[in-house]
Amino acid sequence: MSKRPPKQGFQPNFAPGTGRPTVPLPGAAGGYRPTVALPGSAAISPRPPSKAELLEAMKVAAGHFGAGRFEHARLIVEKILGIVPGMPDALHLRGLIALETGNFVEAEQLIAAAVKAAGRAPANMLVNLGNARRQQAKYDAALDAYARALKADPKYVDAYVARGILWTLADDHDRAFADFNRAMTLRPDAPAPYIRATEAAMRLGLFREALAICAKALEKDPSLPAVFFALMANIHERLSELDEALAYAEKALAEPLGDAYSEAARIWARATRRRNPGDAQALAEARKLLEAVDFKTLPFDQARTVYEELAQICDKQGDVDMALIYFSRMNERAGEEARARGIDKGAYLARVEALIEATTPDRIAGWSALPAPRPESERRAPPVFLVGFPRSGTTLLDQILDAHPDVQVLEEKPVLREIGEAADGLPGGYPASLAPLSDAARDELRRLYRSTLIGQGGDIANKVVIDKLPLNIIHAALIHRVLPEAKIILALRHPADAVLSCFMQDFQLNTSMANFLTLEDAAHLYDRVMTLWQATRALLPLNVVEVRYENLIRDLRAEVEPVIDFLGLSWAEAQADPAAHAKARGTIRTPSYTQVTQPIYASSTDRWRRYEKHLAPVLPILEKHIRHFGYSL
Repeated sequence: MSKRPPKQGFQPNFAPGTGRPTVPLPGAAGGYRPTVALPGSAAISPRPPSKAELLEAMKVAAGHFGAGRFEHARLIVEKILGIVPGMPDALHLRGLIALETGNFVEAEQLIAAAVKAAGRAPANMLVNLGNARRQQAKYDAALDAYARALKADPKYVDAYVARGILWTLADDHDRAFADFNRAMTLRPDAPAPYIRATEAAMRLGLFREALAICAKALEKDPSLPAVFFALMANIHERLSELDEALAYAEKALAEPLGDAYSEAARIWARATRRRNPGDAQALAEARKLLEAVDFKTLPFDQARTVYEELAQICDKQGDVDMALIYFSRMNERAGEEARARGIDKGAYLARVEALIEATTPDRIAGWSALPAPRPESERRAPPVFLVGFPRSGTTLLDQILDAHPDVQVLEEKPVLREIGEAADGLPGGYPASLAPLSDAARDELRRLYRSTLIGQGGDIANKVVIDKLPLNIIHAALIHRVLPEAKIILALRHPADAVLSCFMQDFQLNTSMANFLTLEDAAHLYDRVMTLWQATRALLPLNVVEVRYENLIRDLRAEVEPVIDFLGLSWAEAQADPAAHAKARGTIRTPSYTQVTQPIYASSTDRWRRYEKHLAPVLPILEKHIRHFGYSL
């Protein structure tokens, strides 16, 4: 239901048409024919049991598993395995129990043993093997299992759903959308693929397509409307169509309580807050609705988004202490999810530290000399990058620039990541491989960047294409080494405001965003990122123009015109109304969509001063950067 990745824990193999976990039995829809008769009797007698008794026992164990009585199921299956140690179906069910209870390593071992014992393993067994691997972030191995499942049964819906979930977790939403669409085509009567496809479309910014998927689902299965009403409320809110969002949210809230209720409540509260930001009664009503939600029953992602909206409402009411408490609860849930998914915030910090170590006078002096790049006649303009620390006004600036008829902003596409991965494959790995880079290797990296940019929709022949992804700031040396003619637009905001805003934002979790779950971690990451930026800019002749958020909201044109000149263009009047452009564009994927679709406002300037007592412990970390960029305490 949420726009965020699915909650973690066991992601079951779905029973076709239900979305509920299943242990397939002989003859069950979507099941498989076992390699031996399934075991079973509820009680195993002292004499060797017959196949019929083993079959009955296995059915009883499967019933316990389906009802969530995992310990009962485990005891029965272990007795069966004590009698027939290599029985594939018993090994499989024992693996599913481990998977359901969070023992992912054991689950993989057991299901792998079941696959081996089965010989020609059935598709659902292979899907669950992939699920066990996916839970350990063994994505390549999981993909192999899903591919084997589809080879065994090319029309096995659950394989497409499971693989789509993997692509979602890997932030490859195009592939996720394709797999969920395939699942929809194969099982048009099952609601689960429609829900997944809608979520994937939203992550891609395809909000109109997402609405069409919901409408199609309601035609096929009107029996579960609350889920789709909540989804449609969410989509309309993302499109800033607040009246429609409220109407669908109210339809979902009118249904019996269920999974859709908290999401509908959140959307109703957010749409109410956005439509009536100064209405004390409306804010109080929205807060009351959300404070009545039963957070104990919510999965990670839904609890996070409800806490975030509660915090935003408290902030609007001026109740900063409660706002901070709710933002902290949001981030505590995010931390639980990060741990469950094995997301390591330290991995991103280690990457930044490695780049800092590589950005010293001695290291840069050791770079091989390279000639000027060959002209690229197919490009209208040199590459342009929009970077900055997250929550520094990059999305607002993105909308202002994209409103120019000769500019195209690619919003947070992993284009530069492809170049970094390719550089990592060169001798020494990235960033060490930048030093001995040859002209031929640079040409290949340039071709890869160009083809990737075009593949992501960049119209390089006719537009000034701006690659916007804020944390590409850490790869400024890579940009200069491979694309020395590139232009860089740096978005700046008061460091305390940027850090506070990152802490307050419910980002999609990954190794970088996991550093924003406490004020201390967010301030530390700011320090390391900006230390790297300052070192890079001091050592390399980067072609940079700066835009300050505070100036942007005071006098948009005065702050943006130098950027337009920097790009070799002239001011376009459409740029004066970024909110209108954002609404017309309708594909804003970043968390800032609520801000950029309304007229520019100044309330977020110096917001940190209202939270100064809470920020006091981290201000010493930020002080040198505050002074370096010309801000004040």
